[in-house]
Amino acid sequence: MINELVIVNLRPNGSEPIPNGLTNLQWQTCLRRIVFLHRSEPRTFAYKPGAQTYFGRDAYQFLLEVICGLHSPLVGENAVMGQFRQFRNAAQFPNTAWGKFLRKVTTDVLVDARQVRHHHLEGLGSQSYGSLIRKHLKGQSSVAVLGAGSLAREILPWLTDARVFYRNWQHAKDLREEHPHIQLQQLGMSDAGWTTQTTSLVIAAPIDSAQINEWLTLQNVSFSMILDLRGTAATDPIHSTQTVVNLSELLASLQQERERIADRVESARDEIRCLVAQRTPVLLHAEKERRIVGPRLVMNLGFT
Repeated sequence: MINELVIVNLRPNGSEPIPNGLTNLQWQTCLRRIVFLHRSEPRTFAYKPGAQTYFGRDAYQFLLEVICGLHSPLVGENAVMGQFRQFRNAAQFPNTAWGKFLRKVTTDVLVDARQVRHHHLEGLGSQSYGSLIRKHLKGQSSVAVLGAGSLAREILPWLTDARVFYRNWQHAKDLREEHPHIQLQQLGMSDAGWTTQTTSLVIAAPIDSAQINEWLTLQNVSFSMILDLRGTAATDPIHSTQTVVNLSELLASLQQERERIADRVESARDEIRCLVAQRTPVLLHAEKERRIVGPRLVMNLGFT
């Protein structure tokens, strides 16, 4: 069935609607929206500016590269793998042969991603959000974090005195179990009742700048520095009298590491190509068995 897999990579905030009746399986991060389709499904929405469409083996390879962090601004970061794992665990797959295939392929790609990361992408040092933040916040004793998702989970081990403002209580609860030292507070449009005069701020959630700006004006505290880790930081900037460092500026500090990282990334891509080739014969064998049933099976996939 690998030859029937289609993946469409869209902009995260694009207006492209997904027509009813399709597989209805899509994964969204702060940088992209990935839609899983069957080759027989119409995909006219995919031919919009900025959309990228991948078929068969290329689709699996692209998905594996994304999960490994090879398409992330911070090459090799592991937050995206955690996001995909959460997506896969919560996904509702159709109760059809196609649905079973999607369940299997989303499991296989996580297995392959763990292998590639272990062999080539671990220990990149400054190639992590946490280490970047610690470097820029050196000497800062208190840090406020907007967001309690996977990005916050990645940076918290690097912070000693963190106050996390959450929008999703379940995410906040999970963070508290992993990091009992953190302070939790629901994000609301009011002063947070600060006990310190100064602190630094890390924005680790895809919140519109208008909401962030409004929240900032209500706070009775001085932010010595604001680190904006949103993927849209450059196009949707925060306006503040305090120093604001966005994601692209943080990444610029990694210029000297790029040559070393490029070698690791190329090795990772080589292994990804090998893994895709190894996966394909198994999937093609399943495809041959499936086609024995008859050509009408494609009409009975039961898309939801």
